Amino acid sequence: MTDATCTLPVSQNSGHPLLDLSNKLAARVRARQQRKDLRSLKDLDTHTLQDIGLTREDVTQTLAQPLSVDAHTELHRIAHLRSRTHM
Repeated sequence: MTDATCTLPVSQNSGHPLLDLSNKLAARVRARQQRKDLRSLKDLDTHTLQDIGLTREDVTQTLAQPLSVDAHTELHRIAHLRSRTHM
């Protein structure tokens, strides 16, 4: 007896509609969870936010962006740019 196992390639661009839908849904769930986690930054005091290179406005504006924008990456970019201008 031969092994008739079928392996599907693991790829973001599989072309299979259900897998594509599943990937998009998973990405959206991750983005929403990330936004929920990042909302806790708004609870930090101003001094702590300054220590990490952000302002409350940075956090508020970034969290208001569409889910297609990676909020974590955007906040990191803002903090990095701010740290370079304060050197």
